[in-house]
Amino acid sequence: MQIYSFDTLESTQVWLVEKLLAKEVEVPCAVIAAMQTDGIGSRNNRWIGKRGNFFASLALRQQDLPSDLPITATSIFFSYLMKKTLFEKGSECWLKWPNDLYLKERKIGGCITAKKGENIVVGIGVNIVDAPQDFGVLDIETEPMELLEAFLKKVKNPPSWKQIFSNYSLEFEKSKNYRAHIGNEMVELKGAVLQKDGSLKIGQRRVVSLR
Repeated sequence: MQIYSFDTLESTQVWLVEKLLAKEVEVPCAVIAAMQTDGIGSRNNRWIGKRGNFFASLALRQQDLPSDLPITATSIFFSYLMKKTLFEKGSECWLKWPNDLYLKERKIGGCITAKKGENIVVGIGVNIVDAPQDFGVLDIETEPMELLEAFLKKVKNPPSWKQIFSNYSLEFEKSKNYRAHIGNEMVELKGAVLQKDGSLKIGQRRVVSLR
């Protein structure tokens, strides 16, 4: 897989989407920046940080993803792959539904996904060395490129959604102690039930995250 590396980008996600639309890159590919000045987080929030943190995006053909992966579960799928990558390096981070990486009670990173034609674009940020107030920092030492290469190894030979779901359904119980943005609402997840397609059933509502 081709990896494009930059010292500084406004946003790895925006750069990759623009290059895809202009047909200036071949899929699959990835991009990483040592520093990101205007990144995209969940709900169009900004995801920025200091040099040494992890800022990367990758583009994959949808046809190359596991055949049982629902499009509604892509954020969970890739977030969990990153969580597993970090876990195998010694981190105790966990995944809060649907796409937030947490260490204890503080967010240390997250993942967003977007469908562009027949491709899926995945953006991931992790606070390796520095975090804004009220956020956390990763509990292990790693280099951004080292982390990207380890993550891409999992992406190259991914487990099935069934395998990911089996593991994540147990970890999801931690999310019930928190709230999540559902549209413009903050909703308690205490009574939420995780569905097999990655969506939640909250009372009579079915909630889908397409981040």
